[in-house]
Amino acid sequence: MTDAGTPASDGGHPAKTVPYGRAPRYGEEELQELREALEQGTLFYAQGKKVYALEAAFAAYVGARHAVTTTSGTASIHAALIALGVAPGDEVITSPITDMGSVIPILFQGAAPVFADLDPRTYTMDPAAVEAAITPRTAAVVAVHLAGNACNLDALQAVCARHGVALIEDCAQAFGCRYGERFAGTIGRVGCFSFNEFKHISCGDGGIVVTDDDELAARLRLATDKCYDRRPDAAIRNPSFLANNYRMTELQAAVALAQLRKLEGILARRRSWCGRLMAATADLPGLLPPTITPQCTPSWWFYMMRAAEGANAHRTDQLAGALRAEGLPVGAHYIGQPVYEYPIFTSGSAFSRGEHAYQTHAYGRGLCPEAERILETCLILSVNEAYTDQDLEETIAGMHRAAAWAMAQDTPGDGA
Repeated sequence: MTDAGTPASDGGHPAKTVPYGRAPRYGEEELQELREALEQGTLFYAQGKKVYALEAAFAAYVGARHAVTTTSGTASIHAALIALGVAPGDEVITSPITDMGSVIPILFQGAAPVFADLDPRTYTMDPAAVEAAITPRTAAVVAVHLAGNACNLDALQAVCARHGVALIEDCAQAFGCRYGERFAGTIGRVGCFSFNEFKHISCGDGGIVVTDDDELAARLRLATDKCYDRRPDAAIRNPSFLANNYRMTELQAAVALAQLRKLEGILARRRSWCGRLMAATADLPGLLPPTITPQCTPSWWFYMMRAAEGANAHRTDQLAGALRAEGLPVGAHYIGQPVYEYPIFTSGSAFSRGEHAYQTHAYGRGLCPEAERILETCLILSVNEAYTDQDLEETIAGMHRAAAWAMAQDTPGDGA
């Protein structure tokens, strides 16, 4: 599809003529679950029904033996590290393009984050880079499924198995993402999810962890509840390892339970909309569409593109501006810089004093060149399941017009 009209950046009317579709996120289903939670007379998970119902429903949905709720996606990853026995002095490999929620738990366990470079087109962790980063101190790999696109889990699982390292899947952006016939989150030792306000489904904030390992599931429960054992006839206050208080309340679980029932519909609409967008813009000059990991059925948390080969940050900003001029909700550079360039790493300022394992590592520019290049040239289009067919048509038109305008600005020698 093309639009012969004048690009908005040249004074034409924006391709987007109406606001993007939106729909209420919460409704009567959530209210009914909340009423039932309040009528129990308790909001504490161990005495109520909603947390346990959510855990059972989520485990059944993804096909895992166990699910344990938490207070956030960050808490999910921290609980996983605690349960797996990650300890001070260990190393944990993860992605340089992620939220700090993937990294904070590593630091709090006294371990050192190690950042592995990414595949330039899928934006997920390169298994070869992960393997090259493994040392005798490596305890785990936290694989980040960015934007709802799964990592190469077969290769990562093989790397981790060769080295006796635990694979943790960070599925905060990947609810319902599939890898082959299985759900993301069920292939590593542990899968970690987030219910914060900006994810596919939400209860404001919260998280959940899944595993097929019975012993690990028991440790995950303890890891979220101060190592207190709530089973009947157990000595509750008899902690055997350092844990945290990451307990989900019945109110959060009630909302998440109602949201879970909506997930497949949300995913179907996102997949249809983004799939058609990708097909209609696959050959646009100057713009690289997303590349889906082989075997992956993505869940499309957002739509991540890149300016074409040879572009630099300036050209990317120009293209982003042209897309916004057409009325498209597009931003450039995602998180701006890799996590390892944050002052907490470059200045060693995580703690005001004392020694920490991460301070023995060198962080800063040049550590993961592909990740740095991705952030220099990436463009993020916001996605919502309420987007309409008209939104799609106008987005396609806007992308064609903006790409044509950006190509017209090129002059010899003005690329990289």
